[in-house]
Amino acid sequence: MARKLSSARRRIPKSKFDAQETHKCPRCNTFLVRERFYGMCAHIWVWRCIKCGEIIDDVVLYNRRILKKAAKGVDIMSLIR
Repeated sequence: MARKLSSARRRIPKSKFDAQETHKCPRCNTFLVRERFYGMCAHIWVWRCIKCGEIIDDVVLYNRRILKKAAKGVDIMSLIR
């Protein structure tokens, strides 16, 4: 009997950032490469800049969106003083 290999097992999760044609680093505007990080219990796929080492994943993108939304309603000068 031949076993059918599941293609879903090795599927890379997709986000809006992943759907872009080219991936440029927001810090230095250099090429990003797809990389897999391994943890104790799981692994994640991230984008890493080849020049400055910036790491971008879904959690980083989510937190940046939240900060942008919060910053719209906050006076920046009140935070500095």
